[in-house]
Amino acid sequence: MQTYTELTKENEYQLVHLLTTETWPYHGTENPTEEAILTSIQQGNYTKEGTKTFLIQDKNNTVIGMFRLFDLEDPTCLFDIRLKQQARGQNRGAHAVKWLTEFAFTNYPHLIRIEGHTRHDNLAMRKTFHNSGYVKEAYHRSAWPQNEKLYDSVGYAITRNDWDQNITTLIQDSVNF
Repeated sequence: MQTYTELTKENEYQLVHLLTTETWPYHGTENPTEEAILTSIQQGNYTKEGTKTFLIQDKNNTVIGMFRLFDLEDPTCLFDIRLKQQARGQNRGAHAVKWLTEFAFTNYPHLIRIEGHTRHDNLAMRKTFHNSGYVKEAYHRSAWPQNEKLYDSVGYAITRNDWDQNITTLIQDSVNF
């Protein structure tokens, strides 16, 4: 069982600790510094209007990850999710993605879809998207800069209609150009 606690001024040190004590191999900055995270927090990147961040906690209330929903004022929002290495491979990511999807669609009735993107070689996250009802909608070549290299990225989304009806509507594109 895992729980989700919204980021506040009182618990932001837990976010800093999480992001600076793990390596994030599929994110732009694999090893962010405390200074960089504190600056990002001060700039409102985790709590400004249209952005919600939650800490993911295990049954012992230990922080095992986080996710950030952003662009919540738009009809399409996006999210970033991160799990500690020790918490990966246990279906915790799919649980969190399903929870954040329900949270977003329930609390933001204007949302029509939720998107997420990952590097093409992040197979665990791609499986998480699939297992959470998200559909692969895009493949972007040389679109993910990291460590002075360009990686391909993949975009997934879920629509409100699919979520409401508990269905997955695959892309129907008969045009080959």
